[in-house]
Amino acid sequence: MSNQSTTSCSLPKIIDMDWRIDIKSSSNLVNTMNVPTVLFKLEVEDQNKKVTKDEDDDEKKTKTVIFELNKETINTMLDGLEFVKNQLDSIK
Repeated sequence: MSNQSTTSCSLPKIIDMDWRIDIKSSSNLVNTMNVPTVLFKLEVEDQNKKVTKDEDDDEKKTKTVIFELNKETINTMLDGLEFVKNQLDSIK
């Protein structure tokens, strides 16, 4: 028998999410623009992350990801997630 070591790999997972709606505004004499956007803040845990000795346990495995999306991009993302959900539902 051979000794095989098995390693497991896991994907990062979202452990917390916060969001807020911002209004991007701009004005000049020619036109005025008010565009709503959503600012997302995700706390992501990565069990596979390599760590340094200087980091404590919480810092080792988590990071913050911040991104901003407009309404059209959010709708596109939701359409894609709905498609994935329907595919998963069909497997049950």
